[in-house]
Amino acid sequence: MTNPGWIVLAWLVVALASALKFWSITRPYRDKTALSRGQTVDEARQRLERRWRNDSKV
Repeated sequence: MTNPGWIVLAWLVVALASALKFWSITRPYRDKTALSRGQTVDEARQRLERRWRNDSKV
């Protein structure tokens, strides 16, 4: 039988690769939310109202 340590090491490598892939996939979302944090309440409200109007046209 193989040493169980190698199996654990393989799972750690898979977990690390999955975490890095998830981090890279979600980068655009994190960048988009980082930009919207600097908005004032009025700017955010206006942006949401514009989106609401555009959605109601459909």
